[in-house]
Amino acid sequence: MSAASGSSVLVAPTVRSRLLGLGSVFGKAFRDSRRTAVIIGALFGALAVATASQVATEFPTAAGRLLFAAQLTALPALFQGMLGEPIHIETLGGFVSWRIFNFVPVMLGIWSLVALSGTLAGELARGSLDPVASTPVARRRLAIEKVGAFLAALALAVAILEVATWAGVNALAQLPGDGVSGPAVAAQGAWVFLTVLAPGALAFAVAPVLGRSGSLAVGATVLFLSFVVQAYANIVPAFESLKPFSYLQLTAGHRPLAGRWDWPAMELLAVIVLGLLVAGVAVFERRDLLAPSPGRFRVPPLRLWVRGPFLRGLGERFPAALIWGAGLGLYALLIATSADEFVTQIAKIPQMTQMIRLVYPGADILSTGGFLQLAFFQQGIVMIGLTAAVFVGGWASDENDRRLEVLLAAPVSRIAWTLRSGSAVFVAIGLTTLLMAAGVAVGTAAQGGPIDRPVFGVAMVGLYGLALAGIGLAVGGLVRPSLAAPVTGILTLVFSIADLLGGILRLPDAVMSLDLNRHLGTPMLGRFDESGIVLFVVLAVGGLALGAAGIRRRDIGR
Repeated sequence: MSAASGSSVLVAPTVRSRLLGLGSVFGKAFRDSRRTAVIIGALFGALAVATASQVATEFPTAAGRLLFAAQLTALPALFQGMLGEPIHIETLGGFVSWRIFNFVPVMLGIWSLVALSGTLAGELARGSLDPVASTPVARRRLAIEKVGAFLAALALAVAILEVATWAGVNALAQLPGDGVSGPAVAAQGAWVFLTVLAPGALAFAVAPVLGRSGSLAVGATVLFLSFVVQAYANIVPAFESLKPFSYLQLTAGHRPLAGRWDWPAMELLAVIVLGLLVAGVAVFERRDLLAPSPGRFRVPPLRLWVRGPFLRGLGERFPAALIWGAGLGLYALLIATSADEFVTQIAKIPQMTQMIRLVYPGADILSTGGFLQLAFFQQGIVMIGLTAAVFVGGWASDENDRRLEVLLAAPVSRIAWTLRSGSAVFVAIGLTTLLMAAGVAVGTAAQGGPIDRPVFGVAMVGLYGLALAGIGLAVGGLVRPSLAAPVTGILTLVFSIADLLGGILRLPDAVMSLDLNRHLGTPMLGRFDESGIVLFVVLAVGGLALGAAGIRRRDIGR
């Protein structure tokens, strides 16, 4: 047709645009996640190199390295369990595998959970998937391309980690056996890829039925339970029956950087992960494009949830709070009911008791509270941080999805809406914490121990979650809502590894004091950091107030 006719010629997207840009569902999804992948890969790559550098600098001789390895190998199973079996840790590759890589599946597993639980279910809930589904793109292809984009982003992050590990370890190698081969690094990367993907694949499979929040709770429970079972199965006999359900225990023998391989276990895990992804695609293809309901949890009559911003916000968070709270409560119950067996094992090793008392002087470590401080508390604060990120993300979605413009047309001020809806986030976190505390209380009572300290310890976990939520609300109000949930989740991850990274890099106390985890105390043992409690309250209340002030002063939907 001529140019005068006013018609235009449609130009097909280029291959580059289909893979890296807006020319396809895959390209758009990968484009949205590529920066996150680069940052995560670079962060953990730097952590691996810093660890190798520390060992190479502190132990430059073979004799020193062997003595160091012997001391670590002699640690009782309690401490070895958290990092896995120490295999050839006298070499740089073996030590990095033991000290860093065994934690990577837990840390990066959070990213996998958040991404895959929301890649379809989150968009369904927001309604943003409807326009895409109305195009000629088949629903199966839509789901496959969405998942494929995350797999590509995860592969990019793992590749950066692999390159940094290979280059850093080989550059620092100075003793026989220090160097690592390309195939060994690639095999270690394959293990990281599958173990990080496993909990996310489970969340993706159940998300079309349970929705984003429910699937996130299921995946997070499996992630942390798998880690705890793998760490303590050889100490707590009760965990023996749970070994088949721990994918980390299944692949514990695959440590290529340390010279140990277990491809049959890797192949089995690959089949399981692939099956979960296929199941998720199949369920999504056969369901209506409606926001998934949280199973049998029924939202109470709508009249209750339309009486102002607070009750509306709480109504939207209520089913997710029940699911998260039930999952974390069951997890806490399982840990607490294993305390007697664990404490019995510790009491048999006087050196171990003495070592723990050096860390917790004057505390009753041979108690249910002591076990919960060692085995539950750190995982609990990560889980509550992830929960806070989910709830803050739900709060921010009102503005992200342009519903806030309609809500503010009612006779309610911006400040009032923010304060009330933000308070609903806090109450949802409180409900989750209450159910978690119930699990701890029942488990502790079953062991015949006092429940006051462990329950107050869980309350500290909840207060920590409120502080993180306050930061997210402040960012959402002052900057933009799309950053509220990511900042909350990223800070959860950063604070979790800050102690490890700070110790390796020998960061000054002034810098390390910025880590909120440093202000928690040991509450499961009845020791609270009063200044930390004040700090968390200020962050929660102050963050909500700042968020309200920010929304009052800026354009909505910016």
